Amino acid sequence: MKKIFCLAILFCSAHIFSQTNYSIASISKELTEYSNSVLIDELVEIDVTNYNKLEQKNHRVVAVLNKLGDGDTRLYEFYDENSRVKDIEVRIYNASGKQIEHFKKKDFMDVSRTGISIYSDDRMLGVNYTPTTYPYIVVFDSETETGDTAFLSSWVPLNGYAESTQKSVMKIKYDPANKPKYKPQNLEGFDISISETPEELIFSATNLAAIRYEEHSVSMSKIFPVVYVSLNNFKLKGTAGSGKDWQQFGSWMNKSLLSDVSDLPEGTVARVKSLVANETTNEGKARKIYQFVQDKVRYVSINIGIGGWKPMLASEVDKLSYGDCKALTNYTKVLLDAVGVPSYYTIVYGDETEWDIMEDFSSIQGNHIILGIPNNDEITWLECTSQDTPYGYIGNFTDDRDVLILTPEGGKIAHTKIYETEENTRENISKVKVDAAGNVVANFKSVSKGLQYDGKYLLPKQKQEDIDQYYKKKWSYINGFSIADVQFNNDRETVVFEEELALNIPNYANPVGNDYLFCANIFNQNQHIPPRIENRKQNLYIDNGYIHTDSVEIEIPENFEVDGLPEETILETKFGTYQMGFSNADDKLIYTRRILIKKGEYPPSEYENYRDFLRNIARLDKTKILLKQNVQ
Repeated sequence: MKKIFCLAILFCSAHIFSQTNYSIASISKELTEYSNSVLIDELVEIDVTNYNKLEQKNHRVVAVLNKLGDGDTRLYEFYDENSRVKDIEVRIYNASGKQIEHFKKKDFMDVSRTGISIYSDDRMLGVNYTPTTYPYIVVFDSETETGDTAFLSSWVPLNGYAESTQKSVMKIKYDPANKPKYKPQNLEGFDISISETPEELIFSATNLAAIRYEEHSVSMSKIFPVVYVSLNNFKLKGTAGSGKDWQQFGSWMNKSLLSDVSDLPEGTVARVKSLVANETTNEGKARKIYQFVQDKVRYVSINIGIGGWKPMLASEVDKLSYGDCKALTNYTKVLLDAVGVPSYYTIVYGDETEWDIMEDFSSIQGNHIILGIPNNDEITWLECTSQDTPYGYIGNFTDDRDVLILTPEGGKIAHTKIYETEENTRENISKVKVDAAGNVVANFKSVSKGLQYDGKYLLPKQKQEDIDQYYKKKWSYINGFSIADVQFNNDRETVVFEEELALNIPNYANPVGNDYLFCANIFNQNQHIPPRIENRKQNLYIDNGYIHTDSVEIEIPENFEVDGLPEETILETKFGTYQMGFSNADDKLIYTRRILIKKGEYPPSEYENYRDFLRNIARLDKTKILLKQNVQ
């Protein structure tokens, strides 16, 4: 997340930059407001007149207004064994218009883009420029060539929050027999035009003000202007491809990428058939196969050539016991085929932010592969890269979004599981004893289901010190507590996670003379109140609904009594409900709390009402009662 700064007064004189006058002073105030950088001028020229080759020239002039805009210059190009950077150059100018740096191709760092892959043929040419003063201007020029025409750069005239654009143009030359299709998105309200000739597409934008980050907004893909571009006939790592629609695109993937990677050793086939011999349902067989895969393999990433898109052989996964998402999903699918259970290789955008495969725009999309097992009108989704994820559980990395399934008939758009509010529950039950010195001994139990399970089930694999840090961060508002014991129970069959902790909290109750103020809500205080946002532009978006219930049984010290109980409080809003109350039972004080938050999207005007709701919850969560000492 970026902080956003306004640049109040810039410099007055115009200067010469790379044969063209780029005056910082000429940038309008509307473009500097909320901006860390301004894209002064951009021209992207793409030539795909030959579907076997893509040539691209980039010219970009960026004014960097402050330190947070340094990354907006994007001084790099990527290449691999099927592409090359023909030329690349960067010039840096200071505020006086004097050239202070000039980087030619030989000055660029040439580094591998291995990342999480144990091997990859992807590389990057880049410059790591460290400025000493602001503002400054960068002029970037590059020329690249690739044999891959499966990926045409999307035109993104606004690249991110706190970046504005004075001018951006993309031109695409093409063969009329293979005209690119394009999909504009989020162009309303911007000065953007699209024109075309029989051999060229032209996208242009001028004076696009920066979009500031606003908490609880929809994803960037639904806010920022973009035009997606793709060829119906293309080349991918030397392999010819086609996809005028998803059905044809899926058929191509089945034939070119998946048809020859399904071999398995006879011994493995015999083994899995024996494994499911007593199972009479597809689900029973699939559960056994899924567990077999989880016990056998681990995830690694290898991206070499077509292997960045085509799974490695199932027999190789069987032999090596590792693979990436494509390989492990394909391996699981092949094992299921061997025991007669149908399944769908599925392309998805994996991210905590929901991102759909575009239903009406067939092209290479997605960044992850999962498996779908049909069950009448439903599909059970499997995450094949994890050794810990329960069968049929996908969590918020791939839930509630459009995906592309590859069926025998071709590609089809499907939707992954939606975890409804009523499924995403966390129930906390605590028994608390307060002594005469205000110290607390507590036994805490929590049961998490649905998406609430997602952030919990890997806890048993953590080191003890990491577990301690997890709870110290979770309950950071409690000073100096210690954990005497912690027990976890992860029921993968029912997808339920239980935590049980014994805690000591010294000096928890606040002394008031001989009495104590005591906050009964020890373990689930809402601490976050969204920031105030003046003149909010974006819709309010609550990405997940959930229900939390808390019950705290409190044993107060001898010779103390409760000096009055707060009345039950209920808050009802369109965003959800909150209920808090106190009662007495068997000489114990009982505190109860229930909060329900609804998933939903609302107009910007509702943001302040949502803030009020959360602010009231934060206040009520800190409700204190007076434990009054009976002084003789």
